Amino acid sequence: TPTPCGTCKSCVAIKDGRSLDVREIDGASTNSVEDVRALREEVGYAASKGKRKVYIIDEVHMLSLPAFNALLKTLEEPPLHVIFVFATTELNKVPDTILSRCQRYNFRRIPTLKIVGELKKIVEQRGLEAEEEALFLLGRKAGGAMRDALSLMDQMISFSDSGITADDVRGLLGIIPRDLYFSLTQAISADDGATGLHLINGLMENGGDIGEFVEGLVEHFRHLLVARVEGEVIGADLPKSDLERYREDAKAFEEQELLRMLNTVANLELSIGRVGDPRFWLELTIMKLIKAASTADLQTVIDQLGHTPISGAAPRPSVPKSVERAGAVQSPAPRRIPRPTTAKPANAPTPEPPPVNRVTEGSGPPDEEPAPAVSVDLATLRNHWEEIVQAVKEQKVSVGTFLSEGAPVSLDDNQVVVMFKRHRDFHANQVRRNKESVEAVFKSVLKADLRIECQVDYDELPQEIVREQKVEDDERVQMALRIFNGEIMKK
Repeated sequence: TPTPCGTCKSCVAIKDGRSLDVREIDGASTNSVEDVRALREEVGYAASKGKRKVYIIDEVHMLSLPAFNALLKTLEEPPLHVIFVFATTELNKVPDTILSRCQRYNFRRIPTLKIVGELKKIVEQRGLEAEEEALFLLGRKAGGAMRDALSLMDQMISFSDSGITADDVRGLLGIIPRDLYFSLTQAISADDGATGLHLINGLMENGGDIGEFVEGLVEHFRHLLVARVEGEVIGADLPKSDLERYREDAKAFEEQELLRMLNTVANLELSIGRVGDPRFWLELTIMKLIKAASTADLQTVIDQLGHTPISGAAPRPSVPKSVERAGAVQSPAPRRIPRPTTAKPANAPTPEPPPVNRVTEGSGPPDEEPAPAVSVDLATLRNHWEEIVQAVKEQKVSVGTFLSEGAPVSLDDNQVVVMFKRHRDFHANQVRRNKESVEAVFKSVLKADLRIECQVDYDELPQEIVREQKVEDDERVQMALRIFNGEIMKK
């Protein structure tokens, strides 16, 4: 029945393994075609005492393919008094022809809290004393198997005379203390590499296993990340004191930092068993974690660069990321820079004011004549080159940066030839792709319709356009010094 009494002769015989109607078969050792044929002959006989005969095949995935084929006919048309029970931990190795003829029941691991509850009952029945943390350690070590938990409990009872403490469990089972992980987290937060290496040295002196420590470190950072995202640890059976510590320690890190550190430790876990010196790689990873926590995130630096004005230029307007990804961002209109005025000669005649067009009622606006094109020579272009590059940067920083690597070498028939050094093909190609923007800046600054042509064919810039510039005067260097609060060590 679904609820056996456990006291009748049938229940007692099944429990003691003496029942002729319930037979357990080891699939790992009984996996040949001959064994299945003998089984097919047995199923034809009726039950001796009960109503049905039950065949339990453990590790059924170990049966050979010919054995599965021999058993298939019996499964298609089983006798009414026979029930087959297949147990396996690797369902993917069982053929689909067998699975399609069975009802599937998935067994779940027993939660740690239930295992701890059962261990508390055993402690109370035997009149022993046990710390709650010690029972949690036994429950987690069992991995969801009650049989393993009871086996570990028996070891601890025989090991300790008076009571079971958490230190005894860690010493007997080799479990890494969780306080070690929390101390390492504090060292990472404080950028204290010496403390981190000291913790690893203490672990090795106490005989700790590096593989188990790394596995626990992955779980530790997972709890910190979940606590940072959700506000509490989810999916972990931990004492209340540890849950509170995770909530507090998670506040010292950002989600991106915890994700990066978790990824670093996970990579170490994958390779720790294949390296020659596990301690060296563990110490190297710990130093990476400590130094990574004090390093500025790249996106943060980019955001700071985007909000830092360059040479008095107006900051770029912020654009929503959704619009930017959709490609709907329009380049800001080029800022018109007034042309420098030249001094007027003293004897120059005063020009007459232009005639005023009077507009009568009902008449349309007067026709506006386009401004005549201005002739620009190469010297004027070179004098305004820095101004042109800065104006292009205001529209698109990358194009302006690429354009600054070149120099105008000729101007003939309104066509500007900009030469780039060798190995600057990429810069020249980027300027070519954005030539419309550069030509618009030519018209804005020089009031002339010029076309640009990019070439790569020289070693040094023309001397007449090279300006001596100190490292301290470079605006990019000044911006980096402000952001990182740094100093120039070597020029």
